[in-house]
Amino acid sequence: MKPYKPFHIQPIDQLGSVTVSQEDFDFEDALGHEVRGRAESDFIGTSISSRRWKWAGILMLAVFGVFFLRAAQLQVWQGNAFFAQAEGNRIREEVIPADRGRILDRSGVELVRNVPAFSLWLDRTSIEDDADYVVLLDVLARLLEEETHSLHNAILDDDGFGDEILLTHDMPNAAALEVLASPDLYPMLRVEAGERRFYDTPTSNTLASLLGYTGVMNEAEYEELKEIGYRQNELIGKTGLEQSYEQLLRGFPGERRVEVDAIGRPQSILERRDAVDGATLTLHIDAALQSFIEQRLANLESRTDVRNASVIVMDPRDGAVRALVSYPGFDSNVFTGTIDAESYQALLEDPARPLFTRALSGQFPSGSTFKAIVAAAALDGGVINEHTSVLSSGGIRIGQFFFPDWKAGGHGVVDVHKALAESVNTFFYMVGGGFREFEGLGLDPMMSMAADFGLGEPLGIDVPHEASGFLPSVEWKNEVKEEPWYIGDTYHVAIGQGDILVTPLQVAAFTTVFANGGTLYQPQVVDQYETQGRIQDVSPRVLHDRPASPEAVEIVRQGLRQTVTQGSGRRLNSLSIPAAGKTGTAQWHSERENHAWFTGFAPYNNPELVVTVLVEEGGEGSAVAVPLAYDIFDWWFDE
Repeated sequence: MKPYKPFHIQPIDQLGSVTVSQEDFDFEDALGHEVRGRAESDFIGTSISSRRWKWAGILMLAVFGVFFLRAAQLQVWQGNAFFAQAEGNRIREEVIPADRGRILDRSGVELVRNVPAFSLWLDRTSIEDDADYVVLLDVLARLLEEETHSLHNAILDDDGFGDEILLTHDMPNAAALEVLASPDLYPMLRVEAGERRFYDTPTSNTLASLLGYTGVMNEAEYEELKEIGYRQNELIGKTGLEQSYEQLLRGFPGERRVEVDAIGRPQSILERRDAVDGATLTLHIDAALQSFIEQRLANLESRTDVRNASVIVMDPRDGAVRALVSYPGFDSNVFTGTIDAESYQALLEDPARPLFTRALSGQFPSGSTFKAIVAAAALDGGVINEHTSVLSSGGIRIGQFFFPDWKAGGHGVVDVHKALAESVNTFFYMVGGGFREFEGLGLDPMMSMAADFGLGEPLGIDVPHEASGFLPSVEWKNEVKEEPWYIGDTYHVAIGQGDILVTPLQVAAFTTVFANGGTLYQPQVVDQYETQGRIQDVSPRVLHDRPASPEAVEIVRQGLRQTVTQGSGRRLNSLSIPAAGKTGTAQWHSERENHAWFTGFAPYNNPELVVTVLVEEGGEGSAVAVPLAYDIFDWWFDE
C-alpha cells in the first residue's frame, strides 16, 4: 500500500474542479484496516437495495404480528384462566384439622385421647429404579429406627391410593425435625405435624375391641366419604366405637385462605373458618370393672387351659352396658401408626383370635340358658302352668333314640321352678316337643318367643359387627341339610342345643327382660356426647315392651331365684345381696370340652346388674362360669 499523502485544504471560493484519483484515496484507518477508495459513482444511493428493504419490512411485520396475536391470546382469550392460576400461586387454601373427640368411661376416666405426633409420607413417584429404592430404604430405616425388611413389607402391603404412602403416624421427633430442616435432602418425604390417637387402657386390653382404632381410609372408603367433605389419606375409625361414631368424633375441619409470597411463605390470612372439634363421648362402661373382669380371666387362664371367654355386664333398667369383655384382647395403640405386616399377621394367626369381638360376633349354642325362654313360651302358650309337674327318671326314649337328663336316675317330680333351678332336661323335652299324651309347644312357638326376646337378629348395639345368631326352622333344614325335621331336633332345641345359635350379648339382653319384669332394651354403650359445649344424652330404646306376659316373666324369675337358693347356682347364695340366674353347659364338639354359661341378675327384688359369662371349652357352667359371676357381683356391690 502507498503511504497516505496529505493535502492542503483551500477556501471553498478558491477551489476549482478537483479530481481525486483512486491511488490518492487508498489509506489505512486507525485500527489498521485497509480502506480502498471508491469511484465517484459508488457514493450515489445506498448499498442496500429497495428489494431487500421490502423483504425486511415484511419480516418485521410478521414478527410483530406473531407477538401481537400471542399477547392477545394470553390476555384476552386465556386471560381469566391465567389470572386464576396466578391467584392460586399467590393465595393458598389450607385445611385446619379438627381435634378428634375424646372417649371417657362413666366416671370420666379418659380412655382415648390425642397426643402430638408427626406423620411421615413417601412420594411413591419418586422411586425411579432399584438403586434409588435400596438407598431410600436405608434412609427410612435410620429415620424411623426400623428394620429395612419391615419397611419394605409395609411399602409393598400399602393399600392406599394416590401418589403418597403413609409410613407412620408416630415418627420420632428428632427424625421429623431433621427432615423438616433439610427438605432438599429428602425431596421424596413429607412430614406433617398433627396428632395421633392414644388408647390409655394399659390394664384392660379387652377394651380395644370395644373402642376400636383409626386408620387411613382406602379408596372405596374415600369414594363413599368424599361427598361429605373427607380428604384423601384422612384418618377414619376402622372398628369399634371409633367406627360407629366416626362423624361425631371427627368434628368439622376448618379452612383458611393465606396470601403467600413467590417462594410460598405466608404473608397474611385473607379468610378463615375455624374447625369444630369432635364430640367427647361418655360411655356407660366402667373401666375399673372391665379391668377387674380381665384380671380374673387371666387368672383363670393361668390355672386352666381356658383361652377364650366373653363377659357382658348390663343395667337391666335401661340397657346400659357396664362391661363388654372379649378375652383375650389386644393393644389398640399398635394400630395408631402403620403396623408392619409381620405383627399384623401374628395377630391374625394367634389361635386365641384376639381381634375377634366374640362377645358381639361370636355365635354359640345357648345351652340351658335358653330354657328360661322355653318356660315363658310354655306358660304363655297354655302348655303348662305354675303347678304343672312331670316325672324325671333319667330321660325319655323315642323308638331307638334315648334323650337323657344330665343327672343319672333323673330329678324326680319337677315343676317349672325346679326344672329351671336344676336344669331338668326331661321337663323341657316334654314342654318343647311333647311326649305320649303330653302335647308340647312345637318348634314354631318356641322360635317365635325366642325372636321376641331378641334372638335371631342383631340387637342394634352401637358397636359394629354384631352377629345375628340363628334360629332354625323346618324349612331351613329341608333346604340346607336336605333332611326332614325330627322330634329329636325339637327336643335338642328345647334345651338350647342342636342348631340354635346365640351371641353372649343376646343372652345378656334376654336376661334383662326377666330382671326388669318384661322389657327388652337395646344394649347401649354410649351414654352421652358433648359438642360445642352442649351435652346430648343418648336415650334408652325399647325393642319390645312385652315379649312375654308379666305372669310368665314372674314365674320364670322365681325359678331363676331358686337356681341360686337350691339349684346349680348355689355358689351365689353367699353374696351380700340376693341374686338369681341360670347355668348352662353347651355341647358343641364331640371331642372338645363343653362351653360353660351363666347368666343372672342382682339384687333380686330390685335388679341393678345383669351378668352373663361364657367360658369357651370351660366345662360345667356351675363349676367355671358361676364363680366368675360371683366375683363380679361381689366387686360391684361391695365397692
